Amino acid sequence: MPKPKPDRRPRLARLALLGGALTLAAAAGASGPEAPAGQTLGPDVTVIQLTDINNNGVAAGIRGYSIGTTSCNVGSQPVAWCNSLAGCGGGLLAPEDHPVIAQNLYRLKDGRFDQIGMSWLKHGFLSTNSPSSACLPGVGCQSPPLGGDQLGVGCTDTYGAGLNGSRPLGMRSEVDAANGEFPYPYTQQGFSGVDQWAQVAEADLDPALNPGALYYAEGHYVTADDAHFGNGFNNASYAPVTVSPGTYDLFLGATVREMAAIEAWPLADPAVELVPVDVVVAGAPAQRFHVARKVTEVAPGSWHYEYAVHNLNSDHSARRFAVTLGGAAAVTGLGFKDIEHHSGEPYVGTDWVGSFDGATGTVAWETDTYATDPDANALRWSTLFNFWFDADTGPDAITRHVLTLFKPGTPCRVTFSYAAEFVFADDFETGDLCSWSSQN
Repeated sequence: MPKPKPDRRPRLARLALLGGALTLAAAAGASGPEAPAGQTLGPDVTVIQLTDINNNGVAAGIRGYSIGTTSCNVGSQPVAWCNSLAGCGGGLLAPEDHPVIAQNLYRLKDGRFDQIGMSWLKHGFLSTNSPSSACLPGVGCQSPPLGGDQLGVGCTDTYGAGLNGSRPLGMRSEVDAANGEFPYPYTQQGFSGVDQWAQVAEADLDPALNPGALYYAEGHYVTADDAHFGNGFNNASYAPVTVSPGTYDLFLGATVREMAAIEAWPLADPAVELVPVDVVVAGAPAQRFHVARKVTEVAPGSWHYEYAVHNLNSDHSARRFAVTLGGAAAVTGLGFKDIEHHSGEPYVGTDWVGSFDGATGTVAWETDTYATDPDANALRWSTLFNFWFDADTGPDAITRHVLTLFKPGTPCRVTFSYAAEFVFADDFETGDLCSWSSQN
């Protein structure tokens, strides 16, 4: 079972004092000081460049990759970068006050945007506080009070692919990405072959098997002080990738800052619609999913639906995705694809089960509840799942989409729409007891 979460309020208060004028009230979203023009309030770590990709070898047809990242603090306060059992700054920073770095790889092929690789986590340990005109133009790098134990305002820090791939890495399952919390020391496991790196099947990269496919790499930082100031939505950046035939080496294009890789899909295909779906939890940082879809009329009266659901930073995760079509639509060809956790993560990899309820016109996929299995194959942070089906009903007949959350809490599901008058609700208006209860 998950470990109890520590009370981080004393630490946040110390960080606020360290920042000078900022206060804990400001961190919680109450009225407070405003950030200078071009900056966000509080610590705000972003990725301004994916620097390089290492091809670390192959085992049984699976390649292991690591992706280099240059971080940048676009906030008004330093980002904590302490990674010492003794703490840092005379007790101002705790050992776990540092970012973790996830690395992911994606593919766009035949109208489907899917995740093909995910790494374990690099734990940050020292900031070089390097200047860069690209970080905060006109601001410069402001040396932080605690030196390398912080990333200063306007400063950058580069972890190349070799460093981000240096093992042992940390488990994703130990991290609450919404709050940036994790145990420290983090669990270090043994490794061999391509363990812990971003693992990609050679078959998913072979140009002969993937004609016309486009590829993308992503770097994603998570850290507690950034999260508690509400700055966790811009921590991922992506870049296009080309594949070298035969060697499977990967080469990066220009980085697209502060956008998750799924946001490349509508840019590559204007027929794709994407909406952010936020989970608002009282007294805690907001959590975000991205849900993208492409609907194609393949023949008169027949439509193909492709959905990609990306969990950016929700610790609640998701266990069910449902689409309700008006009328008793005929639905066929239900499909599902996930990305497998690996190298000893505890999660079960069983595929979600799809179904169609003709009485309600609802097509849905789901995995076990948290109560049944806390390690079920939920859609967890920095992860993307795919869902697809064919129907004799077009998108105008869809009445709602629902994401049901995995971990117990309120709300336990969110409802959203792609309509121009965008509808977003937590289902309180339906009277569904799921939304009123802390139990799923």
